[in-house]
Amino acid sequence: MAPLGYIEVLNSRGRVTNRFPVDSWPITIGRAYTNSIILDDPFISPKHIAIHRDESGQINAIDLDSLNGLRDGPGGKRVSSLPLVSGKPIQIGHSVLRYCDIGEPVATAALDRGPVGRRPPSWLIGFGGVSVVLLTLMLESYFGSYERLNIARSLSESLTIMSILITWSGLWSLVSRVVVGRFFYAQHFALAGGAMLASLAFNIIAEWFEFLFPVVPALWVTSLVGSGVILAFLVFGHLGWASSMIRRSRVWAGLGVSGAVIGAGVISDYAARDTFTTAMEYSAVLKASDSRWLPAVSVDQFIAESDSVKSELKALAQKAKSTQP
Repeated sequence: MAPLGYIEVLNSRGRVTNRFPVDSWPITIGRAYTNSIILDDPFISPKHIAIHRDESGQINAIDLDSLNGLRDGPGGKRVSSLPLVSGKPIQIGHSVLRYCDIGEPVATAALDRGPVGRRPPSWLIGFGGVSVVLLTLMLESYFGSYERLNIARSLSESLTIMSILITWSGLWSLVSRVVVGRFFYAQHFALAGGAMLASLAFNIIAEWFEFLFPVVPALWVTSLVGSGVILAFLVFGHLGWASSMIRRSRVWAGLGVSGAVIGAGVISDYAARDTFTTAMEYSAVLKASDSRWLPAVSVDQFIAESDSVKSELKALAQKAKSTQP
């Protein structure tokens, strides 16, 4: 007998990971072995929901007094019962399900353009990625210094950052192995390396912007807000490979970590500020640029401002002399 429909299990990216045929109504879904469909999700109750078809032909899902309930879509509102529409997802525990009847349309087939050539081995792809990141770090160290070139120091600084990236990616890979059963090291390293390159690009752009427009604190904004945004995307991407969290939960996790880092940075920056300092808050990087791009004032305006500063200094000196005993 042909099935009446299918119950599909979706992953965090909305792709089907399992498909169960429905041969008769009603059915039950849960972790117990007495269910029609058994799901290995610790957040699903032994008997979680029942799905049946009423006299009018409407298919409904009913919560069986489960601990975590039935939700109208991923991260949606908790409900006691829900009419099922073919192709619309629901959530129980941390699992996203979707009912599809046999008439549900499917996507058209992708065009097969024939063989695309031999794929490079994974070790070669990994070596290429590590080389690109290491070369970028060495170039940034070279162009970011005004001192005499020291290849050993530049390589040492780059290898230190590379070791941090490798360790960071390895820790996330271990989490992936424990949670989803695979390491995904290349994916985690690609995320970490991309975040590092994005951070370098943001800093370079901010340096040029603050150099051309000194009144705008571009470096301060980039160091806090820019790094926070990059960190949010980094956490969001890592959780996509290292967990079965839905997209909304990963977004909130990334925003939470980013907000905590930005808040800690603002507090630390405010606490470290002095009322007066002789240290110039400029990057030591020399910028070779056309003189027409640089902010400038006329000679007369410069002399007038110099005279004004000189008068203020004389007034302060006289005031200080008059207050001396």
